[in-house]
Amino acid sequence: MPRIQFVTAALLAVAVLPAYGQAHKRFTGGPVTIEDQGSFFVGGVTKVSEYAAVPGAPPGQPTPPRTQQQITIGQMYVQFQIPARIAAPGWPVIMVHGSTHTGAALESTPDEREGWYPYFVRKGVATYVVDQSGRGRSGFDQSVLNEAEALLNAGNRDAAVALLPTLQRITDTGAYLAWFGHLLPAGSTIATGTLVPHGSPEDPQGKGTADEPHVAPLFPMAAVDEYYKQLVPNAEATLPGSTCETCMPQALPPANTWTPQNLALLVERLGGAIVATHSQSGIMGHHMIRILKERGRADLVKGLITIEGGCSFAQSGLTAVDFDAIPYLAIKGDYTATSAQCQESVDGINARRAQGQGTAKAEYMKLDEMGMLGVTHMMMLDSNNLEIADLMLEWAGKNVPRAPRR
Repeated sequence: MPRIQFVTAALLAVAVLPAYGQAHKRFTGGPVTIEDQGSFFVGGVTKVSEYAAVPGAPPGQPTPPRTQQQITIGQMYVQFQIPARIAAPGWPVIMVHGSTHTGAALESTPDEREGWYPYFVRKGVATYVVDQSGRGRSGFDQSVLNEAEALLNAGNRDAAVALLPTLQRITDTGAYLAWFGHLLPAGSTIATGTLVPHGSPEDPQGKGTADEPHVAPLFPMAAVDEYYKQLVPNAEATLPGSTCETCMPQALPPANTWTPQNLALLVERLGGAIVATHSQSGIMGHHMIRILKERGRADLVKGLITIEGGCSFAQSGLTAVDFDAIPYLAIKGDYTATSAQCQESVDGINARRAQGQGTAKAEYMKLDEMGMLGVTHMMMLDSNNLEIADLMLEWAGKNVPRAPRR
């Protein structure tokens, strides 16, 4: 068995002294008075399993006693802050992270600047940040892993493999190559090559063109190693999926099953909210609207913001008609191609509005075409993250009807 060497507390203190021995850096841009803050869970179901806590024993060893135990799965963790001064339009905002991330991506940046969550609160917006169901503080269903291990130890390999979920995640290297730059030379691996950012002299795409220049990412690359620490497995794969008769395809994975359901519950609990999704969670926001529509409560969604995420109405069982009264905003950065789905959805909503069949406006903000170059997929962490936050706040102020006084 390989030996694992642990660092003693004394050595650890020495190791981190240069980083933590410096003067404390202020994360937030200014003071704010909080009326209320806290955390809670929404949703979830109970599950009874004899694998809730104890897996099977390896071959040749006695099987530990197992009994039926109850656990809760599928719940969603929510943290929130409500400022004392509420700004127009007055509705709370729910922020949803993307794949391989948790709500931490919305709290602060890797280089210790203010994140969207505290900034929105400082700007007078009651803000709720979630960890997707099956991810982070929401937990996952470990009984599935325990049962697969028990089947494998019992010699039933085929059944174990069929039960064992695939826990996908975005790797450090994968995140860099998808959003920040390139690996050179071509054909190399992270062990043999070098990572270079967009817009650098080594960029294989060169300087681009006058119309589409390749510029350095606005992500704080000096702190990219701190960012990698945020990345976690998509453990929602341990949860069951579902079906949706009006969706294409009808079989929904766990990610599009539990988080949309819990977002709908949260919107209902708040009595209305603006929902801002990112990347993987983009389609979840659409499924959330479908679920609320089925309950006759789609009117509680006061606005939907989709940041570099899926905008397909057909995939979520919706049509443009369902957004007649829901303001819709799609946003893309500099390194992502224009999404045909997002453009089609925005055009469909606005076509109905032009015909007098809807009142809500849809917009597709292409930040590169607006002259904002270097914005990455992780724009909530970029150096201009608060400038983008202001764009969303301004959009909500213009397009979301004001909340009634309470």
